[in-house]
Formats: sequence, structure tokens, C-alpha cells
Amino acid sequence: MRLCRWFILLILLPLVFLGIGQSQATEDEAQPIITNRPSPQKPLEVSSIWVVVNLFTGPTKHAGIVRDKLVRAGAEGQGIIMAYKDVTVENMARIKPSFLALSPNGIPWCRYKGKNGSDLQNFFASLKVMVEEMQIPVIGICGGHQALALAFGGRVGPIRGGEDDCFSYGHNPTERGRQDIDVVQDDPLFCGMKKILNLVEHHYDEVKSLPPGFISLAENKLCPHQIIRHPTRPAYGVQAHTEYWFQKKPDGGILLRNFLDITRSHNHLVRGQDVAGSRRSPGDKKGWSIF
Repeated sequence: MRLCRWFILLILLPLVFLGIGQSQATEDEAQPIITNRPSPQKPLEVSSIWVVVNLFTGPTKHAGIVRDKLVRAGAEGQGIIMAYKDVTVENMARIKPSFLALSPNGIPWCRYKGKNGSDLQNFFASLKVMVEEMQIPVIGICGGHQALALAFGGRVGPIRGGEDDCFSYGHNPTERGRQDIDVVQDDPLFCGMKKILNLVEHHYDEVKSLPPGFISLAENKLCPHQIIRHPTRPAYGVQAHTEYWFQKKPDGGILLRNFLDITRSHNHLVRGQDVAGSRRSPGDKKGWSIF
């Protein structure tokens, strides 16, 4: 475990410096049409609250399952569920969450129309600010993994379909049940794990192409981008349902625990939170305790 903690620090330290200035978009980049354009933010202070973002278009039990399993995995503080339309830069600046977990979703992204569609585009634009400027750690689960990719310019489409195809769930191939996933890139997310992970899958869509700069960490024969990471921030997407694990098949739970460790280190190092949750001056690292 101590080796994993040092691995996390070795990864995060260079990312802090590499990430400076990375979040500013060039003027000729395509921007989503949004009704409330988020304003630039500095790294947030940290509260004891963390947020599960409900990506369904209505109430669902799935966000609650994600919250409960994160608690079981060791998430500290209070986990709250918020609809994606309410996860704005302004609300996150007020709440100061320690991290965001993006839930699965229930319909293809191309079916988010009208207000649901505009709310989704607003959330995508805000998510970029939250990750890159406010530096809030993020983990996306199943549909949340796809949402992270979409927010940063990746493409999502049906398994064995094209990027622009729009098939109703249930009418196209799916990846279902326990599947083996091959780790192709070392990362603190895999501390204490083997090179082949066994995870629960249930999805009809997949990430077809990565956002610019994103890193593919794990794959299998059916879907090449099973686990992805932002190049300079602790923002991860996992296509599998990490919230489902068993004592004899613990990989989903280990991934969640490792993400929580990454979050704690990042919040200590970048957002100035000590173990007890109090705020220190960014220049005062004396006495800081990692875990």
C-alpha cells in the first residue's frame, strides 16, 4: 500500500505542473451552445461533500447505488445526488465537493432532446471547467465514462456501429456480464491489481474515439477504450459498472478505493486540504500528511 501511495504522488506531482495553462481553449475550438457559459475558476477549496451526478433524465435508483457503494469503498464525508442540470460551475463553487462521480445513464446520448439536450450540453461545458480549472477529481461509471469523453470532444456510438448511429438500447449489440479487461498503461488507479481486471459490464454504446490528449488505460477485444484518463487531471472514465463487486471478485471495489486514494492525494497536494479537512496555505506543506 505504501508503494501505491508513492506511485500516486509520482503521478500527481508532474501533472500539477504540466496542467498549468492547459485548460484555456483556443478561440478556434468548437464550443457547445450553452445557455449559461461557465466562468473561469481557480482550484476549489474542499468541503466534506462529494456529489454523484445523476445522468438519467429523471429519478433513478442507479445514482443511489453508486453513492452507497462509494461509501462502502471508503468515501468520507457526505455523498449527495444531483441531477446533471444542477451540476453547474456556480453550484460546485458553492458546494466545493471533494470529487464527482458520474452515474450510468438510461438512453442513448442522441436521444437527449429539447431541454434535456440543452441541459446536457450545459453540463458538458461546465464539466470541463470543473475538471481543468476548478480541479475537482472525477470518476465516470459506464454512461458517466461516455459522458466524460463527450464533454472533452470524444465520440460515442453503438458497439459495432458508427459514431453517428443512433440505436435504441436493446436493439444493438451489448457487452454484458463479467468481462476481462487488459491494463495497457500503468496508473495509480490500478494499484494492487493484476494486469487483467475482471469487471461487470452492461452497455450498448462505447467510446469510439478519445478526446484530444486523453489516455487509454485499459481495453478488451470488443471495446478498445474501457478505462480512460484526462492527460493532466485526476478525471477517469470506466466503462464497467465498478459499483458491482463481490468478495471473490473485488476488482470494481478496488478501482473505487484507488480512485478515492487518488482524490485524497490530489486534494491535499493541489487544493490544500489536510487529513482533518482543514485548509492550509498552498505554500505551507510542513506537517502535511498523505493518508
